[in-house]
Amino acid sequence: MPFHHPLYACFPGVVKVGQETRVAIVPEGSSRFFREEDEYEIWVGGMWDDMVDYHDPLIPNAPCEVKDGYLWFTFTCPEEMEYSVRFRKKDGAYVKIPLYAVEEDLFERRPLKGDLHVHSYYSDGKDDVLMTAAAYREMGFDFYTLTDHNRYYTSEMVQEGYKDVRLGMTLLRGEEIHTPGTAVHIVRIGGKKSICDRYINDRENYEREVAEVEAAVTGVPEQYKHRFAMAKWACREAHKEEDSIVIFPHPFWRANIYNVSRELCDLLFDAKMFDAFEVMGGGPDGENNLQLSLWQEQCIKGNIIPVVSSSDSHIHAFMQGQFGRTFTVVFAKSNTQKDILDAIKNGWTAAAEISAAGSENIRFYGRHRFVMFAQYLFHNYFEIMRHMVAGEGELMRAWLREEIDGETLSRLADVSTNFYKRFYGLMPAVTPSDSRKAFYEKWRDYHVTKGPKTNGTSLEFYPSGKNKANR
Repeated sequence: MPFHHPLYACFPGVVKVGQETRVAIVPEGSSRFFREEDEYEIWVGGMWDDMVDYHDPLIPNAPCEVKDGYLWFTFTCPEEMEYSVRFRKKDGAYVKIPLYAVEEDLFERRPLKGDLHVHSYYSDGKDDVLMTAAAYREMGFDFYTLTDHNRYYTSEMVQEGYKDVRLGMTLLRGEEIHTPGTAVHIVRIGGKKSICDRYINDRENYEREVAEVEAAVTGVPEQYKHRFAMAKWACREAHKEEDSIVIFPHPFWRANIYNVSRELCDLLFDAKMFDAFEVMGGGPDGENNLQLSLWQEQCIKGNIIPVVSSSDSHIHAFMQGQFGRTFTVVFAKSNTQKDILDAIKNGWTAAAEISAAGSENIRFYGRHRFVMFAQYLFHNYFEIMRHMVAGEGELMRAWLREEIDGETLSRLADVSTNFYKRFYGLMPAVTPSDSRKAFYEKWRDYHVTKGPKTNGTSLEFYPSGKNKANR
């Protein structure tokens, strides 16, 4: 499991492979500021480096200096992987913190946390449409999609409801398609018009078009031909629109039997009509485990398909179902609908599942390269981001209750983007201002010179002017 230190962090925390980078070790608070009068050593090593004996002594290999209370070092990471940065006051004990280096193709993509399968009380959920968006932002999500059953307009409602304010998250349009007469569900994301409306409001033309698709289907057993044709029609119609993808969700959802038979699953995967597979969904662990196994087997067969993980949430309080616990990490060129969907289609994803036992027990699925990076990001980036943007989620609620104005809410829209830029070194690390340093030094000097020296109930007095406090 990638380690995270609660008191120190590297900025930037993500660097480019092969590029000499100046990195700051940033302490949490002035009590751990590095002092210019002290001498420090740093060793940096790749987690996949070959080390015959981990008891070998660590030879410092990164030049460092103290400035503004931070410890700065320069290093060039030769390969894409996680690195262990170990620093110490000379002859002291090492402190270990992580750093990650990525190739340029991954560095130029922003890591985003999102949920692609969500319901409101407009279908079979429990919560308000606009408050649901606030709940997701409070949990640190960069994007989410409301995908009510047979309803596209509720996702339009979300966008319209927030159109007069700036948000740090992206609200995608979507719907969960249930063509009449089949248990095959399809999650559709993006586009500008509903697929569901076609079979709800224009049934005659819908049935004619499905019949045409079915007439052209070959190699599918008769008992599945009509359901196969309906799925193919829905995917075809979705793909007619730009920035529109389709996801195959929860085939192992249990009613009386599994939602989709094994034979029909194989036919749908073989047809390669979907853009992604929901490898982790809103069901219990057993169903998700079967979906993971199915995806692995399909990949072995040659049906390579990108993975996503979604909550299929119907109520939006943490630890209620899968809300906040199953999500997709998307490596996109920007936090826009176009770039998010393009990244998913091209497999720039890692599917996440947090155990009910807590966030220390998280699993990722997908390409090994993305899984390794996502694990690092979860503990060292996404969890920090979650705390930073929770206030924006709370203010979204306050704005919906009309307790604050839109300008107050909009001021927080850039918090997540600015943190991303600092974490990737696209903005300089923020160092203490002269006034802040003067404040800390004033009270540190008072503490050291005035004393008294004390530890718990013990108290030592010194002659006037000679007090020396604990340091």
